[in-house]
Amino acid sequence: METNETVVQEQEKSAHERIGFGKRLGAYLLDFVAAGIGGSIIGMFAGATLAALFFASEAGEGMEDAEMLGGGIMGIIGGMLGTVAGMMLIVLLIMLLEAFTGQTIGKMILGIKNGNDDGSAASTGTLVTRAAIKYIGTILPVLAGITGVAMLGSIGSLAGLIVFIGFFFILGNKKQGFHDMIAKTAVFNKSDLM
Repeated sequence: METNETVVQEQEKSAHERIGFGKRLGAYLLDFVAAGIGGSIIGMFAGATLAALFFASEAGEGMEDAEMLGGGIMGIIGGMLGTVAGMMLIVLLIMLLEAFTGQTIGKMILGIKNGNDDGSAASTGTLVTRAAIKYIGTILPVLAGITGVAMLGSIGSLAGLIVFIGFFFILGNKKQGFHDMIAKTAVFNKSDLM
């Protein structure tokens, strides 16, 4: 077990301060707002179309009849469906952005980035591994839905819970979540990465 002095010495070797819980939570909240705003914008444009597609085929009506319903309850339901679908799309884009660049929208705004735990810039492979671990609670249930293998959803839920609990490790001296520890990464100010 490492002592606090050992952790401090390791951080001094790196010469770059790791980002702790507060700024990372801020980035997450900014991502949440971006997903909400982006989802709402997509919902405004796609909602009526989604309502027409879903409900016209159910009712056996033509597209013209479904478009006339757009101002009523079908428009509201379509807007909600469009917003949820839009938010899911934005969240997917945020996940992919973090996997391939080391930054989400929130991290870009706050000037922080994922890197190797020694303070050097992480390779794409390392970033993808980190993202796969971090988002496993989302990835496996989606795969369960696509493949029909329900057990993947259960495993994903358990893994997601473990990763969620691991987020609180960021409050420790190393400032690494469980997903960071496994992938050997940490979050730094973007300008500090070598």
